[in-house]
Amino acid sequence: MADLKTRYMGLTLSNPIIIGSSGFTTKPSTARQLEAAGAAALVMKSVFEEEIRHEQAEVYDSLAGYPHPEAEGYLLADYPSLVGAQKYLERLEAIKAAVKIPVFASINCVSSDNWMAYAKQLEAAGADGIELNIYDIAPAPGEDSNAVEAKQLEIIEQIKGYVSCPVAVKLAPFYSTLVSFARRAEDAGADALVLFNRFFQPDIDIDKMALVSGINFTQPQDIQLPLRWMAMLKPHLTCDLALTTGVHDAEGLIKALLAGANAVQIASTIYRNGMDSVGEILRGLEAWMESKGFESIAGFQGRLANPKDEQSFARVQYIKSFVGVE
Repeated sequence: MADLKTRYMGLTLSNPIIIGSSGFTTKPSTARQLEAAGAAALVMKSVFEEEIRHEQAEVYDSLAGYPHPEAEGYLLADYPSLVGAQKYLERLEAIKAAVKIPVFASINCVSSDNWMAYAKQLEAAGADGIELNIYDIAPAPGEDSNAVEAKQLEIIEQIKGYVSCPVAVKLAPFYSTLVSFARRAEDAGADALVLFNRFFQPDIDIDKMALVSGINFTQPQDIQLPLRWMAMLKPHLTCDLALTTGVHDAEGLIKALLAGANAVQIASTIYRNGMDSVGEILRGLEAWMESKGFESIAGFQGRLANPKDEQSFARVQYIKSFVGVE
């Protein structure tokens, strides 16, 4: 029987399948079902910076006019490390108590300030690691890209300064020099990088002439972008890598591992095909490994991430695809 174990975020996982941040990772009951289906770990649905700030604002309001100014100053000085999205912490504790597989907390943030002490609370509540989603759109034309990236790197450094548990950074694909930023993120302390963050994309209702939101499931062909960058980043990094977006079956998982991924995150395929799809993907991986004579994932992981083949992912295949096409 093939050995499906892999290393991710400093942990040994029973297999490479992680349930990504989604509605499936919000309740202890579904977490137990996913564990039984074969999931090796899960990422809780994100808590947003705005939620944390809202709860902290309520603390400010409750202390307004406090009769002892010295005591008020003492409380406010340390309040970021004491409050946060309390329901999320309670949910994390409940899920951790319900399963044996690793549970990663997820933070979606923009700024860099004292609210990051909340990460320490996540660690104390039992998180095996923290996945950091930096959702930062810079709409002002005067904002310099170097300054934006510096702010993002500062966020990584600050969170790593607060916690001892591993931290993964879920990257966007929108960097002019992604390899350079990935290396700087690793230098800032990232224990793993996740490719890629799929940001909310609004639509327009032409009857109401208003912005609307909708379900944004991935398709199998969506794997191509993260697959390309996985293979291009792997030779230049020492941190772990996870691929999310477009893994719907065993074929997608195998492609990700060949490109250098330590693990993959899935969600859309579960929405479409149910929790049994986790086992189906694992059985497909095992059958493929046995047909190729691989006893472990280490035998083929990153085989297509050779630095000598970088041009195949960067330009060669692009040229081959279009030369001669009328």
